[in-house]
Amino acid sequence: MLLKFRYLLLLTFISFTQIAWSQGQGNSPYNTIGIGEITEESVAAQDMMGGTGVSFANSFYINHINPAMLVKNRTIGLNKYVAFNIGLKGAYKVMNQGNKVQDDFGMNMSNLTLVFPVKPKWAMGISMRPYSIADNISKIEKDFLGSNETNEVEYRNAGGISRVALTNSFILAKGLYWGIEGQYNFGNIQRDTTSSITGSSEYFRNSGRYSLKGASAKTGLTYQLKLNKKWNLNVGGVYQLGSNLKGEALKVFSVLGEAGNGPVYIQNPDTLSLTNITSQIPSKYKIGVSLESNYHWVFAAEYGYTKWSGNKQFDPTANKILVDSKELNFGMEWLPNASSGKYFNQVFYRLGYKNIDTPYMINNTKIKDQSFSLGLSVPMGFGNPSYIDIALAVGRRGVNTNSLIQENYTKVSVNFSLLSSWFNKPRID
Repeated sequence: MLLKFRYLLLLTFISFTQIAWSQGQGNSPYNTIGIGEITEESVAAQDMMGGTGVSFANSFYINHINPAMLVKNRTIGLNKYVAFNIGLKGAYKVMNQGNKVQDDFGMNMSNLTLVFPVKPKWAMGISMRPYSIADNISKIEKDFLGSNETNEVEYRNAGGISRVALTNSFILAKGLYWGIEGQYNFGNIQRDTTSSITGSSEYFRNSGRYSLKGASAKTGLTYQLKLNKKWNLNVGGVYQLGSNLKGEALKVFSVLGEAGNGPVYIQNPDTLSLTNITSQIPSKYKIGVSLESNYHWVFAAEYGYTKWSGNKQFDPTANKILVDSKELNFGMEWLPNASSGKYFNQVFYRLGYKNIDTPYMINNTKIKDQSFSLGLSVPMGFGNPSYIDIALAVGRRGVNTNSLIQENYTKVSVNFSLLSSWFNKPRID
């Protein structure tokens, strides 16, 4: 089992670093703003529950929302459990603007995480995930006055910011958990504007490549109060520190021609400018409360706030659009019977609701996002502590008025939560 686990980890890491950020999660005009659309931190087990997870967790998945919860149930008796998590997220969207309708689908890897216990009250985690995603293509046609020719312009945004994190999680006292996460952010955002005249084989392209990097940090705290033999009351909070990203903006102009199998450069690209840029990651806090019957029921409610105002972005448009955002999350979890020998009694069933005031203020209209979610976590075989988590969310973002775009979406989230006992010392009677 150990060799298989290590082989899977190595194979996945190689694949992940090569293709993870090459695809987005569906074409969207909102991720053209600033450093792109900020991704959700939650894994599939939390997506099912409306994105909750500040105050609770169990050993069968890795909590990405609150670093304090990483240590929970990593050591049970003499067994030390190592968790390895591979996640994917995707979305099918139908976008409406006036009478125009467009649909799109995209999916990519959402996280790669390894968590292991160091001591009975100390666990560490290493993770890699996208922090932001830019993934949009749009086209417009402009007529020339007094001519039948038109100018077709394509706007393309791609890339995003990736995040590598090292997390330390501790049990400070009975029921009291604390965690801290150091983060390194890096990535590129490519913006191309390509124009061509009807009937011409030449293309004119202005390209901007924005490279950014910088460190950040997050901390979290959770307290679990035992109410009686069956129920716990959990209270938790997490705070993401705001930080700076620094880098360069390279702007290039090029002329391309059609060669049958795609455009090729007619002449060497001209460098227009190379400048230093700065962009800021906003601070964020989230608080939550949950009522939990261990491995049977969880009822959770949370509130989050992200401070975008006052944060400088490299994109002047983003500075005008981005405002403070907030969200409400509600979720429920049910495990039929943890001690049962029947397979389906070991399946977790979850549902949730999420209401977000997004950071986008466009045409004096605050863009809102609402969704309902559900899903289940199924064991990878009878008696196997590893699970496959499958979440589905249906929602709507934006409005089809005031020249704005409404997105009706179905999101899917899948996680492979692999659990194995490692580093156990043999006992001799």
